[in-house]
Amino acid sequence: MSRRHPLIVVADADARTARLCAEMMGEGRFVVEHCATAAAAQALIDAQPLAGLVCEVVLPDGDGLALARRARAKDRHLPVVVLTAEPTARTAAQAVRLGLDDYLLKHADSLSLLEKALRGAIRRHAREAEVRRLLDEMAALNDQFVDAVERLERANLALADRIAPPTPEEGAWRVLVVDDEANTVALLETLLRSQGYEVDGATSGAEARGLFTTRRYDVVLTDKNLGDESGVDLIGEIHRVDRSTRVLLMTGFATIESAADAMRLGAVGYLRKPFEDLQVVIDRLDEIITAIKEERAERRYMHQFKSRNSAFLARYRLIKNKLATLHDDG
Repeated sequence: MSRRHPLIVVADADARTARLCAEMMGEGRFVVEHCATAAAAQALIDAQPLAGLVCEVVLPDGDGLALARRARAKDRHLPVVVLTAEPTARTAAQAVRLGLDDYLLKHADSLSLLEKALRGAIRRHAREAEVRRLLDEMAALNDQFVDAVERLERANLALADRIAPPTPEEGAWRVLVVDDEANTVALLETLLRSQGYEVDGATSGAEARGLFTTRRYDVVLTDKNLGDESGVDLIGEIHRVDRSTRVLLMTGFATIESAADAMRLGAVGYLRKPFEDLQVVIDRLDEIITAIKEERAERRYMHQFKSRNSAFLARYRLIKNKLATLHDDG
């Protein structure tokens, strides 16, 4: 049986309770159905969703609290108000344990309290339902967001290198080599230029500082022990100039312990000197450049995603604002 308006069931042997509810709650918004027995009320509960339930604790054929418990088992968000002419601590405790919306004593002035309790319960559950709906919508948007990011990242990572020309930034990776041994600087300059890197060399901390403060480098390869200062001291200065510059420390066997301190200060790793195989230098530098490429690609792709999904982000913020308003009203 379909109804145009939400249904409120009043389970009470006394028909006056239902008439009062109809007068208070009807107003063209609700249909109020009187049930003199628990069985009749249960039939309506089983047949269709309810907007609210008002029940007397004592019914001719059963326990009103048991009826309320079954109704809540079917719809745990159903507004339920319980009435009783003979209150006891036991029934009050049961009502609390069931999480019912109100427990009212029948008396001459209880009718206005009933209206207030029932309207308040319906409003509260409607607000909670809207919060749940918005949370579900936000969860769905979160899922869409993650899926879209993953799809965009996969597509761009797969295609960008093939369809996009290299940017000037990535066309020639710049490396600064710092070592107080001129032969080591010359060796590494020759080695890295043969691999396509643009390389500058410095044989002191002062010379290195003059270079990295006036020119940007992707990687600085510095010895731990320089003639005029420690290469470790350069790490902080390099990052104050450009936080994105990677620093790779070169250290002798006896100074491996200090390499850990250097990495805590921001170095990405270390190379042990003397070099037994120069391929190790090339491989380590290639790893660092690959990491830089991936980081820059990720930033580009996230920027593209945000710019292309402004409508999505606006909807997301709107839902968050609605949720905040509903919580404030609660």
